[in-house]
Amino acid sequence: MAVIGAGAAVLSAVAIGGGLWLSGNDPAVPESGDVHTAATGCDAVTDELLAERMPGAVADPREQGPLEGGDNLVCVWNSAGTSDGDDRGTLRVDVSALFTDATGEEPVTGAERAAEAHSALLPARTDAVALPGGEGRVWPGQVPGTAELVFHSDNLLVRVSYAGLAGDDPVDPDDAAELAAEFAGQIGASL
Repeated sequence: MAVIGAGAAVLSAVAIGGGLWLSGNDPAVPESGDVHTAATGCDAVTDELLAERMPGAVADPREQGPLEGGDNLVCVWNSAGTSDGDDRGTLRVDVSALFTDATGEEPVTGAERAAEAHSALLPARTDAVALPGGEGRVWPGQVPGTAELVFHSDNLLVRVSYAGLAGDDPVDPDDAAELAAEFAGQIGASL
């Protein structure tokens, strides 16, 4: 009986040790070279900028959780405006911290994964936007009055989306892009 118990203990120790060794290559866990160990950035969207650019904006509950090979955070603000003349809109910030994937023959760093994801998101025609610490790309969304912007910083991928109405009409695409860039700039400066 003692032999069976000792054998079970050894097998458990081997299983736990093997599991810990294998988790060293787990792309869902940040590596030492990953600058960002969690998705972050929504806190950079200040109440002052929201009050100025989206009067009456109210935050929806944040959603944060695991992402395959990383961590994801989504923040949304909706504005009904404070008077009949104010624009109404929705701002959505989607942040992904992508971790190093060492499961293959050649490791792929989190920063490389973020750069690849950034490139994969871009449509054929975009405009460059200067942001603190780098460059973003912005383009009109598929729906009038919307703009999409994406940038990456180290292993962090940030998407900013804005959709707005001026009265009953969609906001001008350039105004939507400007607003998205303003919020992205604030986020970029905080990183």
